[in-house]
Amino acid sequence: MKRIVLSIVCLTITLLSISLIFFYGISQAQEEDVNTETETEDTDKVIELGKVLVEGERSYSTASSMSIREFDLNVRPVNTAQDLLQLAPGLVIAQHAGGGKAEQIFLRGFDADHGTDVAISSDGIPVNMVSHGHGQGYADLHFIIPELVDSIDVLKGPYFARHGNFSTAGSVMYHTKDRIEGNLLKIEGGEFNTQKFTGMFQLPTASEHHNAYFAGQFYNTDGAVESEQDFQRLNLFGKFNTSLNETSKLSFSTSSFSSAWDASGQIPQRAVESGSISRYGTIDDLEGGQTGRQNLNLTYTLTNGSNSQFLFQPYFSRYNFKLFSNFTFFLDDADNGDMIEQTDDRTILGFNTEYEFKRSFYSMRSNTTFGGGFRSDDIAVSLWHSPNRRRLAQRVDSGIIERNLFLWVQEEVIVNPKLRFQMGLRGDYFTFNVEDRLDTLFDDTVALPHASGYVQKAMLNPKLNIVYSPIEASDVFLNFGTGFHSNDARDVVIEKTISNLVQTYSGQGLDDNQVTERLIQMNFNREFAGIRTLPRAIGAEIGTRHRLWGRVNIGVAGWWLELDEELVFVGDAGETEISGKSQRIGIDIEGRAQILA
Repeated sequence: MKRIVLSIVCLTITLLSISLIFFYGISQAQEEDVNTETETEDTDKVIELGKVLVEGERSYSTASSMSIREFDLNVRPVNTAQDLLQLAPGLVIAQHAGGGKAEQIFLRGFDADHGTDVAISSDGIPVNMVSHGHGQGYADLHFIIPELVDSIDVLKGPYFARHGNFSTAGSVMYHTKDRIEGNLLKIEGGEFNTQKFTGMFQLPTASEHHNAYFAGQFYNTDGAVESEQDFQRLNLFGKFNTSLNETSKLSFSTSSFSSAWDASGQIPQRAVESGSISRYGTIDDLEGGQTGRQNLNLTYTLTNGSNSQFLFQPYFSRYNFKLFSNFTFFLDDADNGDMIEQTDDRTILGFNTEYEFKRSFYSMRSNTTFGGGFRSDDIAVSLWHSPNRRRLAQRVDSGIIERNLFLWVQEEVIVNPKLRFQMGLRGDYFTFNVEDRLDTLFDDTVALPHASGYVQKAMLNPKLNIVYSPIEASDVFLNFGTGFHSNDARDVVIEKTISNLVQTYSGQGLDDNQVTERLIQMNFNREFAGIRTLPRAIGAEIGTRHRLWGRVNIGVAGWWLELDEELVFVGDAGETEISGKSQRIGIDIEGRAQILA
């Protein structure tokens, strides 16, 4: 039934596209012939405004290729880099448990938690944390100074080979400025003891081929709550660019960030209605946490005219996280309370590399890109029962080594100014190695599953994008692709342990009830047998975009996305729930108009 509905939606959008094209196409048809030769000259659109040349990649989907514009970044006030995400149509964020925690992300029907189904990067460095102490794919963007963001690309759907883990609902790429216009010292203040101090300094260099700047920011607020949040955040960032020669460039950046806060947490509605606390009150004001991240990023690019380009980018991150939460107050421990403490301490090391070259075949042009990379996470995660921030009992204590090696290829073919293809294939290989320091057969103190071991898994994901442009001002897009998000390494190893035990016990002649009873004694849930290490997402999209009178831009897209499996992390219990297969269908509508010149 849902597929029928999707077909109807897609047909409706197609008919709308045809009608808009017919309405607007008559006045544009002759102008298109004049511009045909210019468009076939390169795979990029070039717009010449007097002596100013603006060049940008052509879009390959209606709703997926959207760059948050410099105008929006400059005129809209923000407190954090995560606030900038609200500029993306259809993407919603929400904050809870204090200002230092990563926001909840909602995109294309996904409650992506803190990033499970949205891949986020900053200058090529992955932001999402695999096998995180609080939730899979945790994406904390507070290490980015928002005033230094040059652009943000938002891609929806799993249609692009460059993006791998977590890029199911979409991907977000932050790009920081290569240079700043000049020195800046800004002081801001507001209600609730809110202050923000920002300094940006362009460093003098001896040559025009070198550029360097340094920036710092301090932010403090008590928040609009009765129990002061005392949120403080300090950011430092430096970037250096140099042209080694006419064809090569080197860029180096480093950043450091640290924050700490208290939180009022969730409160029960009945407590507000009874008058025991106000709407801005709290039950346990000892919630909160601290986090920090340090990054090193080096990017080398080599360009051979307009025909080829090579990029190599190694990066390094050091990260720590501690969070106190109390979701159930005194439900489990009536004397001490139920507060928990989650920690994450990790080192990330990786690199990205790309080689792109362009070719011509008679009237057609192609653009081929080979890419690859590696990411290594060495992680220590723990979960404690810590009422009043005092550790009473440990529930989780794991050392995790997770590796991801990936290769991808993308081929763009421009048949003529009206028809373009983009085909891609991505391969990912993962290894998960877990040392559970609480791995015991019978745990009488904490009814949680524990397992040590390793798992490996590989996956291929194809991509296909087609663009038909009957006239210069209108495009019709057809997109298809598969993607994935990895599951927490602990869940992956527990699944393998359960599957091995089921096979062993069954081979010993035990019936299903006896096997299940043995697993329960070890706190294993048999339903975990067979969960996927890398749940696959399959997506498709059809849509259209029109540019009218040089001032109006309208995009409409119908999309479908199916995910093999969803796991829900229950933070207060340290457990994972299986949600099973899911399917989403929707329509994206985006409009933008320039009213005044």
